Amino acid sequence: MPPTTSGQRLRTCRACGKKFEYPVKGNPATRHHCEDCVIIPPEMRKTLERLSSRVNQVELQLRSLEAKLAALTATTGK
Repeated sequence: MPPTTSGQRLRTCRACGKKFEYPVKGNPATRHHCEDCVIIPPEMRKTLERLSSRVNQVELQLRSLEAKLAALTATTGK
């Protein structure tokens, strides 16, 4: 990916989680959606956003539980 200019920022698509630069001249991407997801119908995109958000929450919870388990295992020696 080319270096980001002063007006461009690296963003994360709310629907798919892909990183993309915005704004890029001629690129259909919006502030919140990458060039691939911007063409998806809005109703479906909203559902994808909800699913993506929930997957991220579950991943964070899983990492937290794994860290707690590792700490517990380290203290008990099992």
